[in-house]
Amino acid sequence: MRKRRRQKRAIGIVLVLAMLPLLSGCGPRMANQEQLAMLEEARKAAESAQAELNACRQKQSELEKTLAQKKQELAKLQNDRDMVQKALNQQ
Repeated sequence: MRKRRRQKRAIGIVLVLAMLPLLSGCGPRMANQEQLAMLEEARKAAESAQAELNACRQKQSELEKTLAQKKQELAKLQNDRDMVQKALNQQ
């Protein structure tokens, strides 16, 4: 029991000692002006691409609506044609 407790404590101490350099090491570097400019450019490009995607999705929605209307109109016209052909065949 005591031996196991000592082992756990020893492992804990070793882990803490191993993590100390990571925790107390140098902090992250600050970005320079060139990197900030590149980041800003990438952000603007992403916003532009998102706006373009939204416009394309809206256009697709409009085209799908138009297609549905055209299909409905086609079905109606085909029905009218079939009725006229039936009327002609009965004469």
